[in-house]
Amino acid sequence: MFEYLYGVVEYKKMDYVALDINGVGYKIYISLREYEKIEVGEKYKFFIYNQVKEDANNLIGFTEERDRKLFEKLLKVKGIGVSLGLAIFSTFSYDKVVELIINEDYKTLKKAPKLGEKKAQLIILELKNKLKNIDYVEEKSVSADMLQDMILALEGLGYTKKEIDSILSKVDLKQFSTIEEAIKGILKNIKIGE
Repeated sequence: MFEYLYGVVEYKKMDYVALDINGVGYKIYISLREYEKIEVGEKYKFFIYNQVKEDANNLIGFTEERDRKLFEKLLKVKGIGVSLGLAIFSTFSYDKVVELIINEDYKTLKKAPKLGEKKAQLIILELKNKLKNIDYVEEKSVSADMLQDMILALEGLGYTKKEIDSILSKVDLKQFSTIEEAIKGILKNIKIGE
């Protein structure tokens, strides 16, 4: 069994990387969030979860040890397997998963593909007390209502749908706490960019 593997990523696919260690290629399954972080040709240390089945031995890799530890906790919840665990980590960051569990936000947690409401509630029920002393960074997210209000406000100012998409793609909306702040910040960025 492996604790971690360190080597060069030779290539990556949506669900795994090929990690070269002294000429031997290891197939390590990863989440989509890991996929986005990893650059081909660079060296990485993957903390490994060893999935041993009758017909296969799979390596599941995480670039941070805390991610693997939380993944292992998720797998102890009845009905949560490796593919569902990876779906959760593909949808949410470590901090967001911890935040959702501690805040008992099963409605957001169930947005992970194939998770569903009952399993999301079960994860919260079984892990909330185990995670209450874990440090995490609360992630701000932009509500759909706020985003819709910004689009309507920009349309009211005469911007086209294409211009609005371009504007919103250049601005980190999470930095604003109100619609008014967001509009002011966006308009400031537009003036600076012109």
